[in-house]
Parts: sequence; structure tokens; C-alpha cells
Amino acid sequence: MATPMTAVTMPKWGIEMTEGTITGWRVREGARIERGAEILDVETEKIVNAVEAPASGVLRRVTAGEGETCAVGALIGVIADEEASDADIARFVESFVAAVVSFDSPGAGTPAPAPTLEPAVPIAAADAPSRALPGADHAAESGSEDARVSPIARRIALRLGVDLSRVTGTGRNGRISKEDVEAFAARTAGAQTSDAGTDVPAQASAVSSGQRIRMSARRATIARRLLESKQTIPHFRLDAEIDMGPLLQMKREHAAPGAERVTLNDLLLRAVALALVRHPMVNAQFEGEEIVLFENADVAIAVAAQAGLVTPIVRTANLKSLATIARESRDLIERARLGTLLREEISGGTFTISNLGMYGISRFDAIINAPQVAILAVGAVSQRPVVRAGALSIAEMATLTLSADHRVVDGAVGAAFLATLRGLLERPQALFDG
Repeated sequence: MATPMTAVTMPKWGIEMTEGTITGWRVREGARIERGAEILDVETEKIVNAVEAPASGVLRRVTAGEGETCAVGALIGVIADEEASDADIARFVESFVAAVVSFDSPGAGTPAPAPTLEPAVPIAAADAPSRALPGADHAAESGSEDARVSPIARRIALRLGVDLSRVTGTGRNGRISKEDVEAFAARTAGAQTSDAGTDVPAQASAVSSGQRIRMSARRATIARRLLESKQTIPHFRLDAEIDMGPLLQMKREHAAPGAERVTLNDLLLRAVALALVRHPMVNAQFEGEEIVLFENADVAIAVAAQAGLVTPIVRTANLKSLATIARESRDLIERARLGTLLREEISGGTFTISNLGMYGISRFDAIINAPQVAILAVGAVSQRPVVRAGALSIAEMATLTLSADHRVVDGAVGAAFLATLRGLLERPQALFDG
């Protein structure tokens, strides 16, 4: 009778997730684990999630180690009882077929448990004579070849033009890692340079080598999403020059000792939220051939974290007081930089604010965070000459740039939104009420 075994597979945590990077295992091979225990961490998109054990037993095999990137559904570990032999485990790994992992909707905090699988060939009968089918030997060799090369090593080999059949693996059972591929490529390059001898042009030796840094799963996802947004969304942009003097003056007046600290970003977020609910076509998402309009404003804040851009969301910001927004945004920004946000805290959102004013940037264009239909870029507040009633004066001005999806937002709609936002910022009493 076959010994039950459970595959630990790369989970699918979002509709756009196709792969994940293992940042570390929390348990070692041979350790007993209970179902639901957190056994490893996986980096995907913009956060790191813990993967829970799909069954109780012993972690008998780790097939993907720290730093490896695996496709969704790929085998990364095997849980079984002590009775299973190493040969049983090896046959299970070689015969494994990637399972279809169901999609967890945004907001689901834990992945769906991986299915409990049996090897394609029952263990008890694995050594029995069998009738060979045409091409069976080739198929077995192909499966074994796939198993002995990590996914990241295969991609690097393809990029560097390395023949994997010439690479000697240093991992378990001769498994080839990315380090093996890179070392082979370096040796080959060195040998080619040596063979070239004096025929190599002198200027070639003067070319300095650059440092190669592999993109993290978060950075790769950000790059893909921004490229898709830039290529597929017809952006148009509207600039508005806002007199921030009244807002800053009122901010100073409300900065009482012991009161909740309020930043300019908090004031902008509340003003944007109030303006969005008055202009529902801007407070929207575009999905397929449908426009989704939202009653409340879930405003995302673009935060520059070490691993890349993160956009935590202040939910129903239009219904919250300035003090509540200040408290929530400060907490979200801190945890965004620490990389401890939950998936539901970055999923969704009806609009995004990107503020580079603190870096002295006067104005810039932001790329829309799809499926949202607009994003606001905020420049620095600076003293600029303005003409009022025919007289020249100095005012504290800032440039706000709205990038909008022209499939949903017409120019007049975007202009009306900015006019409402201007009124809230230049006559800011409503921002402090409530």
C-alpha cells in the first residue's frame, strides 16, 4: 500500500500571481510539523507571506531553497511519515505533476491548502515490471532533467546561453542551482578569453564589468504592472496650480500640543477623498468592458519602500476625520517600509496619491495604478510669484498633476475634479471639520 504523502506547493495568492520567491524556510528537513503551522515565507508582488503546512507529518524533502523562484503550483517540499523511505520520496518528487491551485480572492489572509497527492506510480508497484510505451524512456529522462534543475537556474542558463547538460550540480542529488550556472558561465568566459590570446583587442580589457542584481519578486511585479499600464492605458494629464498658503496656515493653527500630528499628505488625502465622492467617474476602476463606480473613496498612498513601490490603502477615507486619517496613514506607511503589510491592505483602492514634494520635485507625471482610472502627482510647495487683482505678489504654490485613463475619464470630468480639489485646498475649513 502506498504511503500517503503531501506536496507543499507554491500557492496562488492573487489573480495576477504566476510565481513566488522563497525568502526562507522556518523549519528544517526532518522536523515534525502540524497542519496550519507556518513553515516558510514567500515573496510575491509587494509583500512577504507565510505559507502554512497543508498537513501534519515530517518535512521529508525541500525541493526549492531560499532565493529560488518557482511557478505557482510547483513542488517546493514533501510532507510524509517516517515510514516512507528516501526512495519513496524520490519517486514522488520525480512523478509529481504541478497541481492547479485555486485562486484566493483579495483579502484572504491565508493560502488555500495544497492538495494531498499520491505518486503517479503506486509505491508498492513501482519496482514491478512494466510494459514500456513508445517514448516512455525519453519522457522519464525529461522529467528527471526538469527535477534536477531549479527554475531560476533554468532561466539564468537561457539568458547566459549555458548548456545545462554540461553543468555539474552541487545540490542534493546533483540538483543544479543558479550558483552552479553562474559559476559555469564565468569559467567558460574565462576560458574563451584565455584561448583568444593576443587576438583580443586591447580596448576590450578596458571594459569594466557591471554588477548584476536580480530583481526581487516585488520589483519584477512592479515593473510588469507599470509597463502594462503605460502600454495599454491611454493616459492624459491635467495640471493645476494650487495656492497652499491658506491650508498651511490653518494646519499651523490646529497644531495644538498633544493633538494628533497631521502632515500635508494627510490633508491632501482627506481633500482628495472628499472630491472623489463628488466625481464618481474618477473614483472608479476599469475592468474589461465595464466601469466600476464606488460609493466611498479607498485612497492608496504611494510609499517608497526598500523593496520597491508599495501602495497601502486608507479605506473609506471620505468618512474619516483628519485625525483618524493621520493615525491610519502613519501606521500604514511605517509598516509599508518594514514590509509587514497584509495583502488586504494593498489590494483594491479606487485612487492613488503620489507625493514627491518632500524631495523638492516641482512637478511630475505619475503612471496609473490599474485597474484604477486616475492618479494624482503632488509636487513641492514653493514660493512663487503670482498676479492677484493686477498686482504681483508671492504665494506658497504647488503643482498637482492628474493622470487619467481617457477610456473612462473625459477631459472635462478630470478638470471638474481638480476644480473641486482646488476649492477644498484653498478654502480648507471643511478638511478640519468632523
